[in-house]
Amino acid sequence: FATEIKRCGESLQRHNCRAVCHKYGNKDCCRFLFPHEIVDTSYFDPSTNAVVLMCCDGTINYFNPYILVFCRHNHDIKCILSGKGAKAAMFYISDYITKMDVKTYEMLSLL
Repeated sequence: FATEIKRCGESLQRHNCRAVCHKYGNKDCCRFLFPHEIVDTSYFDPSTNAVVLMCCDGTINYFNPYILVFCRHNHDIKCILSGKGAKAAMFYISDYITKMDVKTYEMLSLL
């Protein structure tokens, strides 16, 4: 199982910046926030109400090993409790469902 996690992680979860990463005025940094900050252990940050997940490699998406191996597709796992992350997720989902003309990044700038 561990071998399959490594194999799928390398082929499906590793992020390589491309032109799409720099759309919408993100010339100097990846709009998907790569590379992630390296974090030794997961913890809860009470100042932001966020669960910060352990990260050993800044270019790998956060993933669930069972979803990765059994479904064999890329995914990004994130704990969204409240605050900016929850608002961003709400706008992303509603934007995706309704296909609004206003883009998510334009909507978030209004917050």
